Amino acid sequence: MTKFVSVAVLFMALSAPAMACDRPDSPASLPNGGNASKEDMLAAKKAVDAFKASMEDYLACEKSPARIDAAQKELVKVADNFNAQVRAFKAKT
Repeated sequence: MTKFVSVAVLFMALSAPAMACDRPDSPASLPNGGNASKEDMLAAKKAVDAFKASMEDYLACEKSPARIDAAQKELVKVADNFNAQVRAFKAKT
């Protein structure tokens, strides 16, 4: 029995590095805040929040500094773009 448990633990330890981190896709498009409806903006917020959460999981998993840097830059780009659209939306109301 202990031999089986030891083999199972060894198998899991060796297979963990083989599992790849899945980088999430950024939201396909964000609405233009200048003419978007409130519902469109709320849907975009949900998409950006989901992307952010998925990206945080990816960053916790990824080990490559270059991939981490690229993912962080993409996350900032998406957030900056969304924030610009939110400012445009608020300016029209």
